[in-house]
Amino acid sequence: MKKKILIAVLCVCIVSVGVFSFLLVRELLTDSQSRNFYADIAAVGTRPREPVENGSSGDSTNPPETQPAGWVPYVDFEALNDEIPGVVGWIILENTVINYPVMQYTDNEYFLTRLPDGTTHRNGSIFLDYRNENDFSDKSILIYGHHTRAGDMFGVLKNYRNQEFFEENPVIYLYTPEQDLKIALFAGHIAHSRRDHPPLEFETDEDFLAYIEHIRNKSVFNSDVEVTAEDRIISLVTCTYDFNNARLILAGIVVEG
Repeated sequence: MKKKILIAVLCVCIVSVGVFSFLLVRELLTDSQSRNFYADIAAVGTRPREPVENGSSGDSTNPPETQPAGWVPYVDFEALNDEIPGVVGWIILENTVINYPVMQYTDNEYFLTRLPDGTTHRNGSIFLDYRNENDFSDKSILIYGHHTRAGDMFGVLKNYRNQEFFEENPVIYLYTPEQDLKIALFAGHIAHSRRDHPPLEFETDEDFLAYIEHIRNKSVFNSDVEVTAEDRIISLVTCTYDFNNARLILAGIVVEG
């Protein structure tokens, strides 16, 4: 009897290991497909900096600190639009995997489960809230991305829980067809997706500044970036697993140039 039980337990273990291995391999292949797609798109969309009027040459690997005379966009949006219509920006966090197009659709569901070319994929895309203007001119701008176990998409944003990581990476770059922007981070907090979602509009300057103070008080890192009533903010939103429906939200002011 004991021998039969041991054999049954062994069979269950073998099947479980087999199923786990299959799922792991499938997940790795899926992540590899996503990485290859984004690498190919980056090869199409990003380009070396071209010489500017003052005779200096741009940097092909690092985003520019300033926009000199003769500025040429780091991202070729004309070429990108031939491949992925609906692209409105390009986001880069240096020295990480975040080097992605920013998409927009008529709702916030489509790109949750689709690559920028429309292919169904669980990693989805980085995308701008459909209610935002596609030139990133709103007072409050929301950009979403998945938190994958492999660390792709917005998975690396969890590292901002570490003060040292923030101090090494206080700025995220956002390119648009019209200009280069910086997101100067001032807060990162854990929120409930339904009860504490970043607002898109504020009735008064006082409401705006009260919200800024609210998220600063909850921030997982300390920043000395000042926020005024005239500033615009960008919130990067991704899942976290602190509790059910938890979200990690990084907020920064928009710096032009």
